[in-house]
Amino acid sequence: MKIIGIDTSCDDTAIAVLATEAPKSKKQSPNIKLLSNVVSSQVKLHAKYGGVYPSLAKREHQKNLAPVLKKALEEAGLLKISNSKFLISNQIPNSKSQTIQKILERDDILRTKTIQFLNKYQKPKVDAIAVTVGPGLEPCLWAGVNFARALAMWWDLPIMPVNHLEAHLLANFIDGEKQKRSDLSYFEKNIIKVRRGKTFPAVGLVASGGHTELVLIKKIGQYQILGQTRDDAAGECLDKTARILGLGYPGGPAIARLAEQNEKLCHNSCDRTNCDMPKIKKLEISLPRPMINSKDYDFSFSGLKTAVLYDYKKRAKIIRESREYKIAMAKEIQQAVIDVLLKKTLKAINDYQAKTIILGGGVTANNELRHQLKTKSAKLKVNFLAPSPGLSLDNGAMVAMAAWLHFPKKKEWSRIKPNANLSL
Repeated sequence: MKIIGIDTSCDDTAIAVLATEAPKSKKQSPNIKLLSNVVSSQVKLHAKYGGVYPSLAKREHQKNLAPVLKKALEEAGLLKISNSKFLISNQIPNSKSQTIQKILERDDILRTKTIQFLNKYQKPKVDAIAVTVGPGLEPCLWAGVNFARALAMWWDLPIMPVNHLEAHLLANFIDGEKQKRSDLSYFEKNIIKVRRGKTFPAVGLVASGGHTELVLIKKIGQYQILGQTRDDAAGECLDKTARILGLGYPGGPAIARLAEQNEKLCHNSCDRTNCDMPKIKKLEISLPRPMINSKDYDFSFSGLKTAVLYDYKKRAKIIRESREYKIAMAKEIQQAVIDVLLKKTLKAINDYQAKTIILGGGVTANNELRHQLKTKSAKLKVNFLAPSPGLSLDNGAMVAMAAWLHFPKKKEWSRIKPNANLSL
């Protein structure tokens, strides 16, 4: 079967096509191919504001959804020009045409582009449409959901609502590269562990711009939230502290790049007369690790952001604007976040005798976080699963994968609505 996965939970318009074939025997893994995985990013648009503006992001989704779908179907080899004379038009009164107009009545841009697309191209040879219904930014979610509803209605396809957080965790069972062969190494390795009872129970760490949660995963589809942030998410903290330092948006990658420079300065030999390390060491930056020793699994990152602001303000202008200060501060911010995530995750692993650490979300694409968690998991002799870095970010492939693993949960298009506060 082939599934179109759509995600508009935040500022990325993401659509993918995933193809699956049932195994010929119980000993074999399903054959899975990622036929396309297209993402239209709005980072440059929101960078000047230092964060995502939901209303602006929604308008961009309305503009981008049809073109992104066109590209995804084209890459998957499923895009064909329509020969039908049956068009969607205000001048042609028929129930389907009127329903399309009704679904998209509040989205002028999306309605125009969707109707143009449906009039121009044939129904692709796919079996279902999957769409993120939450959690996320509500205006953005509505754009993706209404687009998916219109496609499902017009093409007579089942629609499958997907939880964005679960999709991030299930991204571990797909590879980030489009495959020409008939299997996926990620899926084979990880699903075999599942079948042999070597994966669950697992502890999932979901860390992104909007969420930071620890989840006990009893099996695929059975989740218990152990803890979550009480204020800022880890990614939100990184964005805000990067803004304080003047590093731009998104903050996580910017801080990671500077922190890596710190590591290079620490490990590379250099001419001591020109070495930056003595200057960096003299700065003596020490940030708090909020709630690191609390007995629960909750997080709090707003205090870390405030500590960065106070340290920044107390420094002389020549210091806080220096390259050395920004490098040292970036390193300390990154490690403060990692220390808290690491401590809480390992506590959950120990308390629940979990067999696996599973990562999901944009923050978990951080190389240093992955390295430290992987090192600790090896010492504890527990499995470590992390998606390919590209699939840690928002994408349609993980949505399609989640839908496939829950295929009996398909619904009629008219029953699908977004829920910005949806939980696992």
